[in-house]
Amino acid sequence: MASIPNEFIESLLDKVDIYDVVSARVQLKKTGKDYSGLCPFHTENTPSFTVSQQKQFYHCFGCGKNGSAIGFLMEYEGLEFIDAVKDLAQSAGMEVPVKAGNHLPKSSNNLYAVTEKATRIFAHQLKSAAHVIDYLKNRGISGETALTFQLGYALDEWNGLANRFEVNEQDLLKRTGLTTSNERNQLYDKFRNRLMFPIHDRRGRVIAFGGRAIEAEQKPKYLNSPETELFHKSNELYGLHLAKKHSQEPYILVVEGYMDVIALHEYDIKNAVATLGTATSAQHIQTLFKSWDRIVFCFDGDNAGIQAAEKALNTALPLYLDRKIIDFLFLPDKEDPDSYVSKYGADAFRKQVNDAVAFSDFFLQILNKNININSLDGKAQLFDKAQPYLKQLPKGNFKQIMAKKIAEISGIDQQAPRNYEQPATPNKQYGENPLRKLISLLLNSPYLCSKMPQELNLRILSFKGVEIIDKIVEIFNANPHIRSAAMLEHFRDSDYSKYLGHLMSMHDHLDEQQKKLEFEDLVHYLLKMTSQQEINRLRNKQLQQGLSNEEKQKLVQLLHQKHQ
Repeated sequence: MASIPNEFIESLLDKVDIYDVVSARVQLKKTGKDYSGLCPFHTENTPSFTVSQQKQFYHCFGCGKNGSAIGFLMEYEGLEFIDAVKDLAQSAGMEVPVKAGNHLPKSSNNLYAVTEKATRIFAHQLKSAAHVIDYLKNRGISGETALTFQLGYALDEWNGLANRFEVNEQDLLKRTGLTTSNERNQLYDKFRNRLMFPIHDRRGRVIAFGGRAIEAEQKPKYLNSPETELFHKSNELYGLHLAKKHSQEPYILVVEGYMDVIALHEYDIKNAVATLGTATSAQHIQTLFKSWDRIVFCFDGDNAGIQAAEKALNTALPLYLDRKIIDFLFLPDKEDPDSYVSKYGADAFRKQVNDAVAFSDFFLQILNKNININSLDGKAQLFDKAQPYLKQLPKGNFKQIMAKKIAEISGIDQQAPRNYEQPATPNKQYGENPLRKLISLLLNSPYLCSKMPQELNLRILSFKGVEIIDKIVEIFNANPHIRSAAMLEHFRDSDYSKYLGHLMSMHDHLDEQQKKLEFEDLVHYLLKMTSQQEINRLRNKQLQQGLSNEEKQKLVQLLHQKHQ
């Protein structure tokens, strides 16, 4: 498990309650001995996501994702294993140790150190850049807001930043996208004479930069970091870490630029984020829906804004659940959030938000575009045009309502929900391999490892999975108090990881006494199977080449046991 001792992982998972970790991010309801809720990893309207405090394990019967508290944090927050362990350890008041002779990977940490150092350099240089400070003042941006967003300035020099780093840091600097090289392989600063906007991940770490030209003739107007090991622009949103930290609003605004986010923040509208030079992605929407139930896309009212809104709606269709809301705000022509809030103030802007166009209304606008719905031909066109849109919507009330509305407008009576549903993903079946059942029981109740008979030799069977059982028993013998989630963590980096998570859920319907009885019946069955296999082997050998005295005694003993 990376270079963190297994003992620490087991201790951490004993101390952390997975219910606390998940319930802080997903609404859970008590259902029997476990908790259930709507899965945060796929779209659904009927809960199939469960959390077991007994096993310290989560499992979704819909999409199949499962794991421990560590696995949940990795999946939900997009963290690496070590970062998820660190976060949990911090919440539990524990310090992550490192195995003797080993060190945690430093590569990413070094890159973060470089971006943080660059942020400090840019911020320091801004203090002496009077023309940039004047520009910010003219845009209505205070020093306090500039400090909040860690704004800075890149000098008008080819190596102004590079010269502030040591020789052994130059490669890291290039890997962050802050320097680049020419055809002669000479390094130089990517950002020069620009107002600098550090881009943070959801944890508040600087992962990239945006730079705005100060002089009118400087092109391009905005320049962003390239894709790097730290920065994948289709996954990130500018200002997300601040929106989560500073705003208690029940909705999130998605705007188009850095200055829109900053200007709104200046006017105490702190629940705004911006995409980073890309169209809104499914990952963006999924990320925002984890923290907010309502998204308001804010676009200019011109053709470009309408087109961007249509793209956002198309992206959102498969993700639009009944319990979520998406609205579209179109500002007056030639206005953006920055200019509008500066001219009319925060209250006027909030009124615009309250009057935003509902997802359903904008959906119908798109369908009606260039169609005369007063004609029979137009009604037929509308119905046909609507089908691929309706097909993308997830099962739920909204889909039924929209299908009914399309039927009313077009005059075509069709029970759309029955026809448009996407086929459900079938549950994976594992067949009747008894070792799979045994693995499931041992994972559910590790103490059963202590009841495995010494004489049970599973290796003579032709089923796969013996090596997994041997490993589970070995882990248990080293730590007899281990729980299910910690047991699974031992297999995180193995090829069996996902497979074992599925097996864990096989016996969820049984209580502990029932699992024990199931285990005893299964062991009895396996003992009979292994005994018969050994009898068959000895008989075959007897026919082919004869048996030794010891083998003859063993065969007699096995036959005697069989007939008892």
